[in-house]
Amino acid sequence: MPPIYFSLRHVQPFADMTTEEIDDGVQIVRGDGEVVGLRLLEPQLVVRLPEIIERLGLEPDRVWSRLRGDSDMLINRREAKWGGGSR
Repeated sequence: MPPIYFSLRHVQPFADMTTEEIDDGVQIVRGDGEVVGLRLLEPQLVVRLPEIIERLGLEPDRVWSRLRGDSDMLINRREAKWGGGSR
């Protein structure tokens, strides 16, 4: 399965970017020294998300809303494909 990437904030295209593995299968992306992304190499790691959020001092709503956004996008795509729902 493909990794899950959480884009947590915008960063300028010319920002100094680094990637750091903080745990087995968990990487953070920093832009100009701030955490701007979180990457879970295995989707199963999502069950550890509360622990990861707390450890990194991230805003839980910002991270969880990104996961919900991906789910909503899939639901909208399914509805468009099969004609479900009214918009």
